[in-house]
Amino acid sequence: MAEGDLARPDLDELNWSAEQRSQSLSVVFEHAVGLATGAEEWYAAKRRAKRRWGRALRVGAIVLGAVAAVLPILSQIYTNDDKPAIAPGWAAVALAAAVALVGLDRYFGFSTGWMRFMAAELRITRLRHDFEYAWQSGRAAATAPTSDNEVAALLARAREFVLAVDDVIADETGTWITEFRTSLERAEQGLARSDRP
Repeated sequence: MAEGDLARPDLDELNWSAEQRSQSLSVVFEHAVGLATGAEEWYAAKRRAKRRWGRALRVGAIVLGAVAAVLPILSQIYTNDDKPAIAPGWAAVALAAAVALVGLDRYFGFSTGWMRFMAAELRITRLRHDFEYAWQSGRAAATAPTSDNEVAALLARAREFVLAVDDVIADETGTWITEFRTSLERAEQGLARSDRP
């Protein structure tokens, strides 16, 4: 696993004898919640940089777009000997730079990644909250010692929760792959058009 990847540790072999069931159930709970909180923290940490870059590129594009709109007017207002003090061609340069910033944001997926990461984090948090309350409800209703059926029900609930968290991560990753592939295709099409005479 590369540094910075989302960690998904495995669940160790547990002892399900009558004396160890309660402790093993606690380990399962901590493992399942740990997977979810680890994913939440990973998405929260990674989205900060995406948000920063996405905002910077979009604000830069807005500012340069505004400059491109104003420059032709300023070139008519400010003149030296009936010649524009500011060459109107700079508007095209500012507009091209604005388009380049938007293109960079799309290619690297900063803005869309920020939104994807925030949505994934919120979905995982909601799943975790639901699981924690459902688990506590199941433990409160369980007999002492916990019966085979109660253990099976709690394990099934933990399994469903972990798989639901895995589905959120897989969905987000699948969306990223689609976006990245689309960005590459657009870049290749742009290069192909620029090669034409």
